[in-house]
Amino acid sequence: MHKSLSIYRRKLSHVCNLKPYKDTRWLMPNGNPTGLFVYNCVADQKVPVILSDPHIGTWYSCGPTVYDSAHIGHASCYVKLDIVQRILKSFFNIKLVTAMGITDIDDKIIKKGIETKTDFRTIAKQYEYEFWLDMSNLNIEKPSIITRVSEHIGSIEQFIKKIINSEMAYVTSDGSVYFDTSKFSSYGKLHKMQESGEPLDDFKKNKMDFALWKGKKPGEPSWPVSWGEGRPGWHIECSAMVSKVFGSQLDFHAGGVDLQFPHHENEEAQSCAFHNTLQWANYWIHVGHLHVKGDAKMSKSLRNTISISELLEKYSADTFRMACLMSNYRYPMEFSDQMMETAEQTLKNFKFFFKDVCVYVNNSNIQNGDYNDKLLDDLQKVEHQNLKFLKSDFDTASCINNLSNFISNTNKIIKADNNEYYPVPMILIADYVTTVLLNLGLTLKESKQDNVSGSIIDTLVDFRHTVRLNALTRKDKDLLNACDVVRDKLKAIKVQVNDSNQSSSWVYTR
Repeated sequence: MHKSLSIYRRKLSHVCNLKPYKDTRWLMPNGNPTGLFVYNCVADQKVPVILSDPHIGTWYSCGPTVYDSAHIGHASCYVKLDIVQRILKSFFNIKLVTAMGITDIDDKIIKKGIETKTDFRTIAKQYEYEFWLDMSNLNIEKPSIITRVSEHIGSIEQFIKKIINSEMAYVTSDGSVYFDTSKFSSYGKLHKMQESGEPLDDFKKNKMDFALWKGKKPGEPSWPVSWGEGRPGWHIECSAMVSKVFGSQLDFHAGGVDLQFPHHENEEAQSCAFHNTLQWANYWIHVGHLHVKGDAKMSKSLRNTISISELLEKYSADTFRMACLMSNYRYPMEFSDQMMETAEQTLKNFKFFFKDVCVYVNNSNIQNGDYNDKLLDDLQKVEHQNLKFLKSDFDTASCINNLSNFISNTNKIIKADNNEYYPVPMILIADYVTTVLLNLGLTLKESKQDNVSGSIIDTLVDFRHTVRLNALTRKDKDLLNACDVVRDKLKAIKVQVNDSNQSSSWVYTR
């Protein structure tokens, strides 16, 4: 190990009050520190992100099992993973190569095919197409590489064969293959207390053993392999596909927290056995569940799901993303109209701010502009604080709160009834806030239909503002009441007006 890296690690443990790594089963990678810290379930603490190349990272996400439509529980997971990926790329200049696995052969897909009398491949293609359409509508970036189980049977066979040859797996009389957990001393590193494994059957040696390959059953699709006919087990799919794409070492492996055990635990075990290494994935990213009030989580089995198309009929993709940004990616998020309304109001506040800045800097008054060093100093502090938040396990909630407070304080200067005029700092502030929000995946756009009607609303709001100022000067209560009626009617059609002495601005509230 390089001497400077050894010194860095000792300082890191002292400054950040980290547990000694020798007492955990997480191994700090050799390479280049990025300055980022991320929670790792193996170490059970935030650990430094160290990459072989400080500007190149590999990332694999467990994708959907395509047997049904995706719901907003899936959406919250993939939106949050998209946010984390964008942070790595946009804020820390990491060239992230992303891959996602699609499970297109599985018990649930086979069952759906039998129930609907449809070929399993048709079922899988239909729901995969729908999934990518949903992801696009949520402004989730498509992965660089997409791997489908049905297209990698050969790689899966070779992967299993090597584990069998190393005597870490055994073939049973029905043509199935099981991983022998009793021969893997590190089993349980991701999830320390397993109370149960896959059910015991007539073929398994140990309760915690899991299927790498399932022997052929009547009426089910199967593929011929050297030890018999059948199909892949669930866990082996990701390991074989990731290894084919990224080799023996993976930087980031991501999915919902429900995948931590048994799926990710089993992936890590069989991949370490295949590559003869102590650690396969360096950083596990697990996203908390989306809950419906009163339920443990949103799931099809509980019949409490809301489809992504249903969500987008009521709220914009930006509003849902803002709700995700205002929560911690690792913890559960409770879905409710109140939560969405809070996110929508936060988004509106930013949009109001951008419009108010535009009006402010185009002020036709005769006073000369000034730089205002305090505003520029405050901007620099906010930039530094937000980078610090994002470095600490992608703390977007603190980042959004910090931005909200900043624009609120800046707005007081914009709305102040005096002759102060600071166009340059205001533009720099608006540009910074816009850049951060765009880099987090918000679009900040209105629809084409909204853009057409927007010009009409602009004219109406400007006219109302002129009338309102005239009424204030004359203290004409009837005219002021008429202005209030116009404002309330606009609100009824989802247009909110924000008044000040200098100007009136508006935003859509849907």
